[in-house]
Amino acid sequence: MPVPATQPTLIHRLRDPADQEAWQRFEAGYREMLVRFAMRRGLQRTDAEDVAQAVFAAMVTAMQGFTLDAGRGRFRDYLFRAVRNEIARSRRRAAGVPGAGAAVPLEEGDGAEATDARDFEDEWMAHHLRTALDFLRKTQPPQSVAVFERLLAGDTAARVAAAFGMTEDAVQKVKQRMRDRTRERVQQQVDG
Repeated sequence: MPVPATQPTLIHRLRDPADQEAWQRFEAGYREMLVRFAMRRGLQRTDAEDVAQAVFAAMVTAMQGFTLDAGRGRFRDYLFRAVRNEIARSRRRAAGVPGAGAAVPLEEGDGAEATDARDFEDEWMAHHLRTALDFLRKTQPPQSVAVFERLLAGDTAARVAAAFGMTEDAVQKVKQRMRDRTRERVQQQVDG
């Protein structure tokens, strides 16, 4: 599945710091992803929450002049840099480094940025999948969800069929239907 982009109309609306609904949607949609990414970088949950809050606070000002330009990169690249820089500031503050709150460019030469970028992309995809699956758990038949989750966890169609008293063909049909609904939901999440 291709990596979904953030909805351009939401990005445009974020340029207005008074657009409470857009900011609430954005924060509700991405806070947990930023927290999880910061935790993957070694921060404790409370510190990761502080990082996410600092990113959102900084974005209120930064987004006022933001222009979406595909030639300069994707919005999620901007978001990645913002959270990565805030994680670095958080670590410097924790280490007692003077002036730790100031923006300081991160070192790029050690391959850490590439690793962080891959991890951020992984978290971006996992975030959209988790959110879609949460929605499907509420809207789809429980057995279909259970079959799909077992398949996602790596069980074979034969083992899932035996566990649920189904044929392998029926399992494959559930897989296809749930995969299609997951893709549709991810697209809806991204589109708004």
